[in-house]
Amino acid sequence: MILSNIVNAQKDYLGKWLSPSKKGVVETYVQGNKLFGKLIWVQTERKDIYNKNESLRNREVKGLNLFSNFTWSDNQYIDGKIYDPEGGSTYSCKMWLSEDKQTLNVRGYIGISIIGRTEKFTRYNK
Repeated sequence: MILSNIVNAQKDYLGKWLSPSKKGVVETYVQGNKLFGKLIWVQTERKDIYNKNESLRNREVKGLNLFSNFTWSDNQYIDGKIYDPEGGSTYSCKMWLSEDKQTLNVRGYIGISIIGRTEKFTRYNK
């Protein structure tokens, strides 16, 4: 019973999420036992021109995994990474859902999570 509750809670994270800027949609999925999120729609298609790694600047932003390698712990996903295509940086990250499961709170940080910023992605049902 406890295992099925955990699996159901994890499933609530799966789906499509509209970015805070409303310029992109990320689709979350599980691969192995890790959560990922791929950018499946962008308002304006472009290359990854702000990437800190110059060799990656020619790739399309659409299709990138913005969320990677999150593990499940205590009703949230932790120890993952988030890539910010607007600034070209990758941050440590954790995420959790709002009570109504319509908002995905994504906290990116450097070092410890107390020094970071939380962005709110909204469930996208279109």
